[in-house]
Amino acid sequence: MARIEAPSLRDYIANTSAQKAFWDPAFSVTVADLNRGTSLGGLATDLTGHSVLVATARQLTTALALIELDGRARRLTILPPNIDIDRDHLGSILASAEIDAVVVDSDAPRVPTFDFVTRAVCQPAIVPAAAPQPTRFRTEWLLLTSGTTGPPKLVAHTLADLTAAITARSAADGAAVWATFYDIRRYGGLQIFLRAVLGGASLILSSAGEPVGQHLTRLAHIASRIFREPLPIGAAR
Repeated sequence: MARIEAPSLRDYIANTSAQKAFWDPAFSVTVADLNRGTSLGGLATDLTGHSVLVATARQLTTALALIELDGRARRLTILPPNIDIDRDHLGSILASAEIDAVVVDSDAPRVPTFDFVTRAVCQPAIVPAAAPQPTRFRTEWLLLTSGTTGPPKLVAHTLADLTAAITARSAADGAAVWATFYDIRRYGGLQIFLRAVLGGASLILSSAGEPVGQHLTRLAHIASRIFREPLPIGAAR
């Protein structure tokens, strides 16, 4: 894969206010945390140039892994939630995407096939790390279809493709707080995640086991802390 000089998600985070943050029901990670450390326990460098399967259970760890690995990995394949990952389907995905490394988190289910690839654990607890290398790869992003009419199929994208509809960052973008009811491991939710990162905004992530009413209460609580008063927040449904 050719090396290039191009913006990565890490570059956008580096130019975002340190107070911005990513939340899920249990954890929060600030941009300041991300800019001084790693969620991959010092293994991000080991994943440079690899074709990586992101198979985390939490949306927050998915977000952290994507930020760290875009521009570093040769290819990122995002495993959606609740997808049929029996041995035959997973084996086909691994082969088609040429997977040679996987990122999981502490909540990810154990899948025997993962034992055959390099494994890194992503966690919301950020640990100190050296500054990322300036040399970038043009990371290819592979998204999976639902597989409702057969085995899941891979669709290739670039970051430029995925963010083509997102306008340039403005002061209004940075002042926003985005929230999503969609899972960021699927196309709709991923668009909200990318809009928040490119816009320099905070993002509140949903959880599959979180009741809608509880999620809305959490959004209002976080927004009131940020703005010192209840204000509407950007929400995607």
